[in-house]
Amino acid sequence: MDDEDSARISATSSLIEVSADPVTGLSGATAVNTNSEKSSGGNDLEPGQGANPEYHDEGDHDSVAVATVAAPKKKKKKSKSKGQRGLGKPTGFEEYYVDAPVTPEEYNEEQDLYNRRIEMAIQRYKAKRNFDSERKDLFDKYMGYGGIDTGPKMFSGGLDAKLLADKNAAEIATMTATNFVGADKDNEGGSKFVVDFDGVVKGFLSSRLPQVLDVATEKQIKSCTAIIRNFLNYLLHHDVCPEYKDQILAARSTCDLAEKELWACKQASAWLPGDFNTACSTIFGGYYQNMYIGDQEWAKDLDIYKGMSTETAKLIFKAGLAAQATDSVFEDFNAKTKEKNLRVTSTIATGLEVMDILKADRDVLGMYAAQKPSLKPLGKMKARTWYNPTLPEEDLTEEEEVATAIALKEVKVYELWIEDEVLEKCFVGMKFDVTVRELNFGVLYFDTIIGVHCSFYCMLPNELMIGWKEPGPRLPKREKAVDGEVHDTHEEEEDDVNQTNEDYVEL
Repeated sequence: MDDEDSARISATSSLIEVSADPVTGLSGATAVNTNSEKSSGGNDLEPGQGANPEYHDEGDHDSVAVATVAAPKKKKKKSKSKGQRGLGKPTGFEEYYVDAPVTPEEYNEEQDLYNRRIEMAIQRYKAKRNFDSERKDLFDKYMGYGGIDTGPKMFSGGLDAKLLADKNAAEIATMTATNFVGADKDNEGGSKFVVDFDGVVKGFLSSRLPQVLDVATEKQIKSCTAIIRNFLNYLLHHDVCPEYKDQILAARSTCDLAEKELWACKQASAWLPGDFNTACSTIFGGYYQNMYIGDQEWAKDLDIYKGMSTETAKLIFKAGLAAQATDSVFEDFNAKTKEKNLRVTSTIATGLEVMDILKADRDVLGMYAAQKPSLKPLGKMKARTWYNPTLPEEDLTEEEEVATAIALKEVKVYELWIEDEVLEKCFVGMKFDVTVRELNFGVLYFDTIIGVHCSFYCMLPNELMIGWKEPGPRLPKREKAVDGEVHDTHEEEEDDVNQTNEDYVEL
């Protein structure tokens, strides 16, 4: 190796030592492939491997910079964890969730805030809970049913970070609130509205909830009742309205009861009227008569209810008659059968309230097991007349209205035969809207089930007020002048019924 080659190598080495990446600060020597067999002074580096341009020795055009620096890798954007996105945070609706103890400072602050106690309690409650869309929808519907106005605050001009920077939690909750107590409900002692926590819960869960939400599973029902119960617990914990403590406790008990009864009603509506009543309807006339399509070729592969065949219906009816009929009913049945005069004598559309449930006794179970093991044992249900308060009133004349007001409402007691597996879904106090048919030998049967309701079923006038708004002022009269322009008369329009007839003369 001559002196010229040594000088060239020395110059190349100095380039490698001093060429550092201005971004990372790492020496360019780290980019040299020292493991490659074809490596000769770094001249075989791949193009684009370094971010810096090649360096040339100004004094010697033969000298080539071999040091290039690896480009800095782009940092991958890390996705936020569930906790950062708020998905893992407690919602406040967990089964064993409790609010933190109220400190003396918070208590004094809340006593000051709760001058309009219910409104502020609702706003602060929503601020302390993590509502998803389903929970928020249910809670707003519950609030609306209870007379609380729900919706964004109008004409607030929007809220930004600067406006909220110097506000405390209570002030922010007030500014961002979407629930308000109307002016007509805020006059203590002068309001026409009655405070009834338990009545609102009963009406909402029994009447309104099945209409506005599809509660098809037990889990959905428990979720609905848990939200309302959680709000009631918040009111108790913060001592919002101690004068209504008994009502709130009663409303909470209603939530516990609704959790069981609403699911039972859902199951009963799917199981009723049962095989025996379907058989009677098929044989003697009613909703299920001529419904059977199981013998049709086109219907064999369809996954739908195909009705009950006449042969199966007769088998079920005779077994039920043998199990539950009294001697007098048997004698009448045999007599009517000989006369070929089995028929329906009356059809009644009525409401029923369950008074007692009698499942099949040991003798009935033994008879079915010995003679008809393929059939379901038959029990009894005793029910009385129930007048559904949500049904529209009958259109009566003035005389009939007076007579109806004076007369006492008739209450009948009915005995209906239903399978044990269906009776398990029913409970004392359950209410039905049904059509009942009576045969001429004393047997009653369900023909159609229109509705199944829980024991505390009721409808409040609140339901009629949902979505109602105060009417605005009447528009002024407008007259068209001769020149075609329209001018206000500054007089309000009057209804036709209030207009007077100038030709009328009072005698």
